[in-house]
Parts: sequence; structure tokens; C-alpha cells
Amino acid sequence: MTEKEFTLKHVFSDVGKLESNQILYSPEKEHSGVKWKIRIEKSKEHFAMYLYTNVTGNQEIHTDRTMTIFSKNKEKTHSESASRVFEIRENPNAYAWGWNEFIQWKNLENEYLNNGKLEVEAHVKITKVLGFSRKELKSFGENMKQFSDVTLKVKERRFYVSKLYLSTHSPYFATLFLGKFQESEKSEIELKDVDPQDFQYYLEVMYLENAIDDDTVHGILSVADMFDTPKIAEKCEEFLVKESKMELKKKLELAGNYRLEGLKKLCLDQIKSRADIRSVMPDDPRELHKDILAELLQKALVFN
Repeated sequence: MTEKEFTLKHVFSDVGKLESNQILYSPEKEHSGVKWKIRIEKSKEHFAMYLYTNVTGNQEIHTDRTMTIFSKNKEKTHSESASRVFEIRENPNAYAWGWNEFIQWKNLENEYLNNGKLEVEAHVKITKVLGFSRKELKSFGENMKQFSDVTLKVKERRFYVSKLYLSTHSPYFATLFLGKFQESEKSEIELKDVDPQDFQYYLEVMYLENAIDDDTVHGILSVADMFDTPKIAEKCEEFLVKESKMELKKKLELAGNYRLEGLKKLCLDQIKSRADIRSVMPDDPRELHKDILAELLQKALVFN
């Protein structure tokens, strides 16, 4: 699952004791540079559930999302799905979307609560992000066309670049541009399964701009991994080790997903208790890289 598609999971306690209009929140989790959480409440005769994010200024986050509740042993589920834009430009409450009448409260009590506990999930796919304040450091648009010999089409955007320059940094592009493939003769090549904004930042780093920060590093790593660009991955790792303020849990996840051994060692060295282990464990341990999971297990045995 990529950073543009993620799942929030949480088990709420004492849900059956909620009074009308009483609200509970899940812990915040960061994805794509913003924080997300689930809100539940008793809304008269119904159970209400919402998804929140901390958009600011003129940001817009376009999403497809599905919110689900689970019965004991996940024998039964109830879900609602919708596409929504999170924004605060016009509506100060638009940073939250959900259902005020997700399910009747009586049905929730009878069919979904397990000794007062309720397991919930929000699956989110980010389809478009607009309005982030970070300024692009270098243009790869029409004004660079005269200096390029190939156009890379990434969804709705076109990037005008040099075949030779990209090939010297990436074996993937060297094979694509210089190998005996049909694409090597084309003046425009479409790159699929890539986010155009992530690709912009990736190119900025390749062209020696300082584009790596806590909001962009995950996307840059994903593109560098896809196009086999180890030097860019090294720069991202150096930032994560020396400068990043990202939480330890997220750093450890990136270290596992992108094989960043130096970052992995740094993160594991900071884990000195069972409480530290719990703080970095995802809701589903299978989401962690198996090598990291094994090392955390070894630490847990030592702390015992």
C-alpha cells in the first residue's frame, strides 16, 4: 500500500457507554504530510463516524474513502463509501467528512459491540492534492522544451528532460532511453503508476535542488525505488538520519520499505524498552518488514 493509499485502524473502548453527542477520537496518524484520525459519536438514535485531517490554508485533498465497522471476530461488517474533498477554504468544517447516521445505535449495540469495544477502519485513497504551499524549485515545463530531447508524461503533467542526464543517474532510464526498446525511439513516453508531484520532487533532487523535507521524502523515495536511483535514495536516507523530525514509527517503516540500513540501525538503537516497541508497532504487524519485525522480537525477549 502506497502513501497515497492507506488504512487507519482503531479499537474504541466503552462505546456502549457513550452519551448523546459524546465524541471519541482515534490516535492521529500521518500520511502524505498531513495528519488523519477517526471520530465516532452517538448521534441521537444513530452511530456517527467521520474522517478528519488537518488541512490548512487553501489546501485541497481529494479522496475516495471507505469507513467500516467490524463485529466480534469480524463475522459481520458495515461500510459506507464516498468521494470527498477535504478543504477549509470555504467551509471551516470541511476538514472532516463522514456519516451522521452511519448505522442505527440499537443495531450497533446488538451486532457490533464486543464487551463495549468497537473495531473501526478507514481506507483512504488520495486522488489529488492541490494548494500545498511548498514552492517548486525547478521547472520541467514548456519553458524547458528547447533544452530537452524527451517528454515524460505523468498523468496530466508533462516533464521535458534530457535522456542522457536521467540515464547517468538511473539504470532504469538508461535501459528505457538507450536500450533496444520501442520507447527509445519515441519523443514522448508515458510513465504509469507515478504521482506527478512526487516525480517533480524526484527530478528536483536529481538536478541537485534541495527538495527533500518531511512532507516530500516518502514520495521521493517511492519514485527513486521505482526507477532504480540509489543516489537519490541515499540523499533521502541522509535527511531522515540527520535532519528529519518525523516520528520514529514512520522512520522505521520507511527504513524497512526502502531498505535503508543506516536509518534502520538508528531507529532500532533508539528502542530501549517494551513501551518503545509498542510505540512503533503498526496495528497489523505484517505491515512491518520481516527483518525489522524479527529484530523487534529479539529486543522484546531481552527486555523481558
